[in-house]
Amino acid sequence: MKKINIAILGYGVIGKGVFEICRNMPNINVVKILERKERFDQNYIELFTDNADEIFRNKKIDLVVEVLGGYDFAKQMIVKSLQYEKHVVTANKEVIAKDIDFLSNLASRSNISIAYEASVGGGIPIIKNIKELKKVNKISKISGILNGTTNFILTKMFEGLDFNEALKEAQRLGFAESDPTADLEGYDMMRKIAILSDLAWDTFIDINQIPQIGISKITKEDVLLAKENNKVIKFVCESSLNNDSIEIKVEPKIFDNNHFFSNVNNEFNAVILETFPNDTLTFIGKGAGSLPTASAIVLDIVDIIEERYINNYQNINKYKIN
Repeated sequence: MKKINIAILGYGVIGKGVFEICRNMPNINVVKILERKERFDQNYIELFTDNADEIFRNKKIDLVVEVLGGYDFAKQMIVKSLQYEKHVVTANKEVIAKDIDFLSNLASRSNISIAYEASVGGGIPIIKNIKELKKVNKISKISGILNGTTNFILTKMFEGLDFNEALKEAQRLGFAESDPTADLEGYDMMRKIAILSDLAWDTFIDINQIPQIGISKITKEDVLLAKENNKVIKFVCESSLNNDSIEIKVEPKIFDNNHFFSNVNNEFNAVILETFPNDTLTFIGKGAGSLPTASAIVLDIVDIIEERYINNYQNINKYKIN
């Protein structure tokens, strides 16, 4: 059995989940964990460091898992890991959405991998499936509920809470940040639909070109009107390829109660792919949380161990964005 030595950058909710899964896997050995000193886990103190260079310069470490969150420092750590010829697995949607072109080229120069299944859809293996499908299928449209925070809020509003009450409940349960702007205004889903579109159509989409409308202005009256008409409001992202252009957007939409999305509730995420010749494919699963996201990360690690991971992102097609 092939084995791999890894380091984990970040020991928050997801980092802890990755560590817990890897501790029970005989082919994955966690060598180092990067974190601030005040957050060291005293039960595993020998694994912790606050000096990233201890990881980069350690030739025994083959792969780095980045779960730091944020953008600037996380990108710096990913770039440095690749420069030291270590595989990278990340859940960082902002870095991937903005920099996948640069990072893929950097990885390919050293014949190493950058894997990012956990950046979209939590535990749903949507990136892996798009990679496999595009070998035979043409993907014409991607639709998704890809933000657990906003889906939870809308679910609770349809159960009777107003927007502010639903937001407070999401924050109490840990589904929403203290500053939920990125979720509520659609910036999080902009990054995710850009990542999926880039991969499906071998392109690179500037997330600043994606039009978005948030959910903060949805009222109880809007919800009651939808319910009276046997409909539901969901916050979705959509992207479709039409000849030489891609139409892409993030917005609340009204669906009939019999639509697939109408039964995707709380923190669950879902994706619909329209393909040929495989027709319509649907995916659903938990889009957030420690273990679903950590599971996606560890699956990427296993693919790299078994040499099944394919760096097949390519920026070769230029499309007009509508």
